[in-house]
Amino acid sequence: MIKQKELSFEKMKANINKSGNLFYQYRACRRDAETIYDIENIRHGQVYARTPLQMNDPFDSMIGFSAEKIYDECVDLVLSKANLSLDQNIILILKVILKYRIGGRILEFIDALNKLKKYIFTQSVISHVSPDNLPQFVARNVDKLYKSCPSDVKKHFNKQSFFVFSMIIKEYKDVKIEEKTIINMLNLENFLTDLEKKAIEVRDKIYLSSIKDFLSKLTVTCFSASGWNNQLMWAHYANSYSGICVEYDFEKMNEFIGFMYPVKYMNDRPTLTLKDIGINKLEEDENGKLKTDKVDMDAILSYLLTKNKCWDYEKEWRIINPSKQPFTPMFIDVPFIKSVTMGLNIDDMCKQLLWDVCQEKRIDCYQLVINPDDYHLKRRKLTKESISFDSSKELAYINLLAAHTSSLSEKISINSKAVIKVEEGSFEPSAMINVLTFILDFLIDAYFLKTSFNRYCKNMGIQGSDIKEKIQISTAISQINDFISEAKSVSESIKKSLPNLLITRRISTTDYHTSKKLVANILEMVDKHCALKWFSDKAFTSAGEQAEKF
Repeated sequence: MIKQKELSFEKMKANINKSGNLFYQYRACRRDAETIYDIENIRHGQVYARTPLQMNDPFDSMIGFSAEKIYDECVDLVLSKANLSLDQNIILILKVILKYRIGGRILEFIDALNKLKKYIFTQSVISHVSPDNLPQFVARNVDKLYKSCPSDVKKHFNKQSFFVFSMIIKEYKDVKIEEKTIINMLNLENFLTDLEKKAIEVRDKIYLSSIKDFLSKLTVTCFSASGWNNQLMWAHYANSYSGICVEYDFEKMNEFIGFMYPVKYMNDRPTLTLKDIGINKLEEDENGKLKTDKVDMDAILSYLLTKNKCWDYEKEWRIINPSKQPFTPMFIDVPFIKSVTMGLNIDDMCKQLLWDVCQEKRIDCYQLVINPDDYHLKRRKLTKESISFDSSKELAYINLLAAHTSSLSEKISINSKAVIKVEEGSFEPSAMINVLTFILDFLIDAYFLKTSFNRYCKNMGIQGSDIKEKIQISTAISQINDFISEAKSVSESIKKSLPNLLITRRISTTDYHTSKKLVANILEMVDKHCALKWFSDKAFTSAGEQAEKF
């Protein structure tokens, strides 16, 4: 568990330094939006962080909880709020019965209770103790009796509950104990039923939703300390050796960017409780939300920094940060990239894009190489000579992307006819999702086309004025620019309409989340396009800047 004294920046930095300072991220680098984001993040020295509820490991994204802890805590909260003026032993009995009731295991507990009765009476007979003296016998020998208790019984009782239940079974030597036996003895059936309803409500409406809400306001980004040559990482995270590995030197980190610690690999799964996230009482504030105290940051970090032992090959470290809004990703400034290593079969276009960015940012670039003599990986530093420009290949690629964007435009047009305006009362969610998907694909292809076109013009010595004079090229550029503006407008309009579509049940929850994600990706791609200028625009801008100097 992370201790409070380890949360300081100085202690954290010392641990990072002790580990060697070098950390790695393996990325798929396909010709898609995510790759564009990765490349732009390299350019801007940032890493992407998201909520742990969206991690690829289902044990990260599903809330870990122990049924025992949940039921114990729910019952504790309900009994605390009830403020009962009952004997503590009766409260303990209530607590145990409630826990097994809401867990659907009351028959299992009653069976254990009958076994406990048999065990206690057997021990009393061996010790020549009469039934009347049974309570005194138990009280004098509770430690010894509990220690020797059969394991299948003992697992249902701690020492205190073992003692209390052993004390009340005197009257039932020859009677099989049932649930109603205990309830009738306490004469609290109605009261117990009411408490059970409240405990179930806490479990279903407060417990998991509160923890999920808390985790949704945290962000996590992951690194590996295993080096650039981790073959399993290349296979699992870098598109089967076709992606990239980005190397970061955290020795250059001089300010706090989040809580950064290594992941611990264990067989036992950690859990979170309401108390860990600051909920100690069932009291609401003026806004109807549960009042919270200080969270247990040690427990939170320990929960987020533990994974199954099967993942230990990753040697993972995580940066954890709080976020103001739920499910809101963030970008963390990590401007200390040391190198980028490209996979064995990386896409040529992605390779060119990465090379350009690395040249611009003065980042070392390497090509992964298979060692012919053994199973080890090597890497070779890339140079300008090793990244040659092929004009015919580049031109063919531009034409391919142009044809693809044209085909996507037709698909968008066809599906758009099926998406009648919401106000007119007719609406097809599937058509809307198709339109958004095709718009995103268009923007991705247009981004690669834009980059390839710019490189072609630069390497072929084409002037901005030459491009302006080519009507066909100017028209194509203008059409793409218009499409980008229209994509932004359409996406923003759909974004505003989505909540109402969901509320009026004209779109399913699944389609709502799918559409919401597509819209977010489209708007992010629009921003990427705005930051990436056409070669002709840059040429004229540069000429204008030069003219202003004279």
